[in-house]
Amino acid sequence: MRSLRWWQIGLALLGVVVVAALLLRPRPEETITTVPVEGGGTYTEALIGAPRLLNPLFAALNPVDRDLSRLIFSGLTRLDGRGRPTPDLANWFLSSDQRTYTFILKPTAAWHDGQPLTAADVAYTIDLMRDPASPVAEDMRALWSTVSVAVTGTQTVALTLPEPFAPFLDYTSFGVLPRHILGDTPPAGLAQAPFNLQPVGSGPFQFQRWRVGSDNVVSGIDLAAFPNYIGGQPAMGGVSFRFYPDGEAAFAAYQSGEVQGLSRISDSLLPEAIQEDDLNLYTAYLPQTTMVFFNLRDEALPFFREKRVRQALLLGFNRDRVVADVLGGQASVANSPILPGTWAHASDLAPAPYDPARAAKLLDDAGWLLPADAVAGTRTYIRSKDGVPLSFTLIVPDAARHMQIAQMAQADWAVIGVQVQVISVPAATLRSQYLDTRGYQALLIDFSLAGTPDPDPYPFWHQTQVESGQNYSGLDDRITSQYLEEARITSDLGARARIYRSFQIRFADLVPALLLYNPTMTYGVRNTIANVSLGALSDESQRFSTITRWQVTTTRVVTGGDATSPTSSAP
Repeated sequence: MRSLRWWQIGLALLGVVVVAALLLRPRPEETITTVPVEGGGTYTEALIGAPRLLNPLFAALNPVDRDLSRLIFSGLTRLDGRGRPTPDLANWFLSSDQRTYTFILKPTAAWHDGQPLTAADVAYTIDLMRDPASPVAEDMRALWSTVSVAVTGTQTVALTLPEPFAPFLDYTSFGVLPRHILGDTPPAGLAQAPFNLQPVGSGPFQFQRWRVGSDNVVSGIDLAAFPNYIGGQPAMGGVSFRFYPDGEAAFAAYQSGEVQGLSRISDSLLPEAIQEDDLNLYTAYLPQTTMVFFNLRDEALPFFREKRVRQALLLGFNRDRVVADVLGGQASVANSPILPGTWAHASDLAPAPYDPARAAKLLDDAGWLLPADAVAGTRTYIRSKDGVPLSFTLIVPDAARHMQIAQMAQADWAVIGVQVQVISVPAATLRSQYLDTRGYQALLIDFSLAGTPDPDPYPFWHQTQVESGQNYSGLDDRITSQYLEEARITSDLGARARIYRSFQIRFADLVPALLLYNPTMTYGVRNTIANVSLGALSDESQRFSTITRWQVTTTRVVTGGDATSPTSSAP
């Protein structure tokens, strides 16, 4: 299939819009307007997969549950389009020692069953998150186990940390659970609670009913707008979801008019989706960076400890060609370990270009030389220094895409005199057998940051995380660590962003890992749904962050100023 570039797509769509405008231009006595559907209307979206437990404690285990929980439940805070924490259920203030966050619940906060939402519900949910029997991630449980919780009033709860930790606010976006319904259920029994199939939350939409097909299998779910939502009643009257086994079935449902939205359009379906005139496509970066880790602590590989060698490997790999030829343009070349689109990303830092001539010079200057008899274009020559060849193994997950990328790197690096042996291993073993044990020389991986909304790079690049943490490359740089330490205790986002910019400049100079690309996702929504927008995503369910403003619309033609007739409407 021919690769597609976004600028080509944009030009094609612009052409469609211009032609349509010329052909469908109304007569002088007609006015075409788009207005909201009376009663708010319902938006219907296709989800791939099936729900299991509609409870935010379990949501991390299943993407469909995360999507639904995002709409049914709300947190003390939520994240805006750039990943910044903003008030949801509560406002807050921070103590002068930057350790105690006092949250004051908004006085109208209420559950879908009409009961008031109180500070006791917040404390109850936190107790669940740190209970060993709860299914939360181990790092999340560890965090909340260090937090002191004090309910100081019906609407006030104080959360005290052992030391300042600027990313903390992001973790307060957890879905709050109702104590008056679940309080008598032991944590070990939460997975079997009837609540998980008929949830009561405080989010913008409330559970209405399950849809069951003729085969008695759940085929969908209907949610109704919650009129007393703390953020204001949603513009739409409801949201419905239909469940499909794969993207092809979901796309067929869109084409037949069963749904108005597609939660994700795969690369293989994108060319066909572009041909749908009434389908608006939205793109956003996934919370993931594909990169190559270098093992800087491997004594057998002295060249990885040399900055100029790492810089040469970056300059000597054509990452633009990877994005164009392997990914069909559905990604961008990475320029930072902090995800693009977030408040902390330094967007003015351009990615290093493909420059094999400069790469070769860096290696020459570092003393990694070609053999004296090397003749360009006759065979592959391997650089060496002090009898050590510039040669290493590259561990790659056993997927066709990753193998193709690795082979492209192998070929590009051979041009500058670097020998690479590609070794394919089962993806399931990548972390346990290679990353955690540091049992690799170089390793290609899709590094996911899903579920970690704050950009805090401390766990991956700080000195203290080299031995047993997640600093897999083994970067031991005091200046980098100082930036990361300072950012963790700086509560002002503007000041933190400036610190992180310094960190990103330092990272680009040191190249402790080779950043390849940031993949994108494509979300499709019929053009009868207005006000849709996507921002930075720490999880794909965050595409609903602005859903309270979405509107189901209908297009009307007004003739002579007094007659109206609908020309199209949402199904």
